[in-house]
Amino acid sequence: MQSIVLKNARLWVDTPPRQIIINTSLIFIASFALRWALDDVLEPYLPVQFFLLDALLVAMLYGYIPALFCLFFGWLLGLYFFVVPYGEVSAISKFDVVVTLNYFLTGLFGVGVFEYLQRVRCSTRLMLAVSESRYRSLLRLDNHRIHQQRQSTRALRQVSDIFLHLDRALLLINQDNKFFPLPLFAEISGRLNGIHDGDWLTIVHLDDRQRIENELSTVIGGQHESVNVRFRLTTEDGKFAELSCVFRTLTISAHKQVFALLLKPQRT
Repeated sequence: MQSIVLKNARLWVDTPPRQIIINTSLIFIASFALRWALDDVLEPYLPVQFFLLDALLVAMLYGYIPALFCLFFGWLLGLYFFVVPYGEVSAISKFDVVVTLNYFLTGLFGVGVFEYLQRVRCSTRLMLAVSESRYRSLLRLDNHRIHQQRQSTRALRQVSDIFLHLDRALLLINQDNKFFPLPLFAEISGRLNGIHDGDWLTIVHLDDRQRIENELSTVIGGQHESVNVRFRLTTEDGKFAELSCVFRTLTISAHKQVFALLLKPQRT
């Protein structure tokens, strides 16, 4: 199985740069103010640890770049204000070296760990989003396949009905409003001559003509899939043949056809 590599997991920070600068500055100032407020209690102890915690918090929230700035400036302020002699730049002592090494090793390790964990979290979130998107696509394809299968089954059943009753089936092609086979239609009406496949409605009884047109339009328009109808055909001798039919839709490719299955042809 091919794995997905997401190269934008390093862009896990979605906070605007200006907001990052403001929030990082506020956190840094708060850590400096807290260390300054506790200076009488701590004195030479923990000169840079507050800035270390500040850098780790910034790394967890906004990434390693602002965290490195906090580490560097925190180291400068910690050694200048909270290491003897206070507020002066003196020669580098062994204490300064130990504090600096401990501070940066711990700080860089912590920032690196937070950055790694945030990238893993972002990558996992992106993978879940990709998986959900693929699942939705497969679900849509599966639903479409099921729908097409149902349409094909319905069309096959309807075609089977036509072939089972082919000797008394009237097929109406709705694009040009034609009946097929025309000889069967002419035989039912008794008009063996003078009937054209495009004007079959002219021999429908005048009282039934508008109703039949309305019923066909509802089937063709998709309002109904199947409609039972009864109508009369005017014959040559002035009488009429009463027909009981079912108008149904039959979808072939992108075209919808309507066929009338003649159930009980009667002549009165």
